[in-house]
Amino acid sequence: MNHSNGRAFRLAVPLAALLACNALPAVAQSSVTLYGRIDTAIEYANAGPNHVTRMGSGNLWASQWGLKGIEDLGGGYATIFKLEDGFNAASGALSNSSALFGREAWVGITGPFGGVQFGELYTILHTTLVTYSLPGLGAGLAWGNATNNFVGPAFLRVRNSMRYTSPRYAGFLLRAMAARGANGAAGQPATLGDTYGAGINYVRGGLSVDVDIMQQKFSPVAASTLGAASTAANSNYTLGAISYDFSVVKVAALYLRHRGGPDVATAIDSQSAYPHSDIMELSATVPIGRASLLLSVGHYRKVADSDGNADSYGIRFDYPLSKRTVLYTGAAMVRNGAHARFVVNGAAGGGVAVAKPGATASSLVAGILTSF
Repeated sequence: MNHSNGRAFRLAVPLAALLACNALPAVAQSSVTLYGRIDTAIEYANAGPNHVTRMGSGNLWASQWGLKGIEDLGGGYATIFKLEDGFNAASGALSNSSALFGREAWVGITGPFGGVQFGELYTILHTTLVTYSLPGLGAGLAWGNATNNFVGPAFLRVRNSMRYTSPRYAGFLLRAMAARGANGAAGQPATLGDTYGAGINYVRGGLSVDVDIMQQKFSPVAASTLGAASTAANSNYTLGAISYDFSVVKVAALYLRHRGGPDVATAIDSQSAYPHSDIMELSATVPIGRASLLLSVGHYRKVADSDGNADSYGIRFDYPLSKRTVLYTGAAMVRNGAHARFVVNGAAGGGVAVAKPGATASSLVAGILTSF
């Protein structure tokens, strides 16, 4: 989702990689990079009982383009920035609520202390989920990953935020974040979307472990009655994840727990409101020559209503034609409880809606991803 590994386009000066998911960059030459990905696929979806065949965008990666840069300040310090826009490769339409840089927009500084960023950023939870909902040859938290069908956008990316990433010491790395969410917008509770989180990552050899906590203000009132005087309460998230690379197979497990504040019956993304729940996923990636096979199974548990539970299964085969281009195909399914209506999402969301609660959603895809 927020990785950048495509070939850089030279604008003015030599180019350097800016940002990976798990660490801020070392100081390098001053540079600006234009990058992007175009991901398009044909999908056959059974939305119970509706059948849809369509061209879609953003399954392995959200189709995107962006600018990233670094300025060497000397003494081990650098200024960094990133501006990233999402779009639908099948139609050319803007995504992310039509915001020009609705995926990421931030500026920061790196140095011996680590790095800080300011702007619209991914949360600590997102960084862990995209790492342990295994990526294959695409990105984690994508089509075929069980967790991708269950998570909510409001706790994956937040505006008006600050994020700190420490240097790695003895295998440990610290991340912390604070955000003003709605930033005191008129007609909304003053604290709506305020987000605070921290996480510790440990890596040693093939082992990687993450433990994160996050709190986010939400409003439990109906969307039609939301106003400045509406109540706001705390959502509390706890995330644990572990992976181990055995070379012949990489396995991972994650568990996300959400509690806090009054429970809500259904998700309201604009109010950062989600039911009390547990999300679990087991996944594996198996290298097959230059290709990769992804296997994923997951469960969503709705605390107040077991009929709101769901199970997700996915298998995907990724085959690289080059360093920049990947062909992929796969099958995925979500079995919904009588009151659940989850769908099979791509990395950019946009799954075909099921006809009614309790319907099973299934999907077959074949697509191509290319990067620049």
